[in-house]
Amino acid sequence: MPDWWEKLRLWTKEKKGRRGIENLVIILILGVIIIIVASSFFTEDEKEDKPQETIAITSKLPVDELLEFERRLEQILSEIEGAGQVKVMITRVSDGEVVHAYNQIEESSLQEEQNETGVLKKTDEIRKERELVFMDAESGKRIPVVTKTYHPEIMGVVVVADGAGSNLIRQNITDAVEALLGIPVHRIRVLKRK
Repeated sequence: MPDWWEKLRLWTKEKKGRRGIENLVIILILGVIIIIVASSFFTEDEKEDKPQETIAITSKLPVDELLEFERRLEQILSEIEGAGQVKVMITRVSDGEVVHAYNQIEESSLQEEQNETGVLKKTDEIRKERELVFMDAESGKRIPVVTKTYHPEIMGVVVVADGAGSNLIRQNITDAVEALLGIPVHRIRVLKRK
């Protein structure tokens, strides 16, 4: 047994009975408190030393983009002769995807060793690293470089228009939405506005 353990055992025997146990419990509680306080100082220092990797938002929120697109579609559809006032709602399957640029480092090494018995041992080691590429924006912030943007897949479109009571106007609106969004006609509904 360690020397300190033996000293502790002898000290508790000297104090005898209940008083010794109470002192031991108090010492243990103080030790736990000291460990907790000390660990909180160390974790704060570690957090400050490690750089936090954050990805900046490169564009508007997907909901804002959808509302802006609906507004632009309403404007263009209301220009169709006889359409009148138009409201548009678009639903999407997803928010789309943004592909960022990365610096990639790939190292490969091949080692050959021959032991005493003449057996050849080959070791192939490949090391890959990827690092996100950032650029400085006009605002002074660093934002990640975007290489591709995949727009969200549209699930359906509902158009409510004053002139949708006419089959010709309804067909013109449907054709315009189909052409602009590239979605099949069965995903487009044009309804008369009340």
